[in-house]
Amino acid sequence: MSSLFEWFKSRNEESAINKTLVHMQKVLETVVEFEKGLSFLIEEKNTNLAIKVFSRVGILEHQADAIRRNILIMISKAELPSKIRVNLMLLVKRIDDVANAANASARIFIYMNHKDFFSLNEKIHKNILKMIRISVETVKKVKFMVNNLFTPVEIDMQEVGEQVNILEHKCDELQFIINRMLVSNHTDINPFSAIEIYNSISIIEAITDNAEEVADYIIMLTISKNP
Repeated sequence: MSSLFEWFKSRNEESAINKTLVHMQKVLETVVEFEKGLSFLIEEKNTNLAIKVFSRVGILEHQADAIRRNILIMISKAELPSKIRVNLMLLVKRIDDVANAANASARIFIYMNHKDFFSLNEKIHKNILKMIRISVETVKKVKFMVNNLFTPVEIDMQEVGEQVNILEHKCDELQFIINRMLVSNHTDINPFSAIEIYNSISIIEAITDNAEEVADYIIMLTISKNP
């Protein structure tokens, strides 16, 4: 049982907990929507629909930002011990970073040269889809950890955190494979397109990086004995 849960339970304080859970759900929705957009773009070659979905990613990320700000306002007004205040603020920021990464990559996919993107080796497209689907799985595991951080249910957070770490490593390896293929086989692409394609893929990998940071921080909170 986490020190955060113990502290909130002792004071019957649920509003900050509920908003944090809503925030985590909105962040997951942002990543899932991004995965849908990439599926429309890569599997169906439906650029117009993909762009509409990528635009919705931005809307969801903006909603997550609004929830984050409300939580921070609530925390600033509440009479909280300094360590509890800092723990919550850092947790919320790390969770929000996940949605920020998804939106940053989605924005690039909106304006990138799609003709150049479609000219990439099909294996690259398949690996990009693998990356984002691993990202969704990773964020779902982080959501599970966040949900259980504020409940009396005893789960092995370190075990779930290790699963997150494994998924992050898989995504990292896929990025390495993609980058190697980009350098070896696509020297004729417009250099500005190449930069943006590279950036979009790097930021997809950052989704799992940021999710892993949330998982690591949650593990730290569960180990901490004093709020």
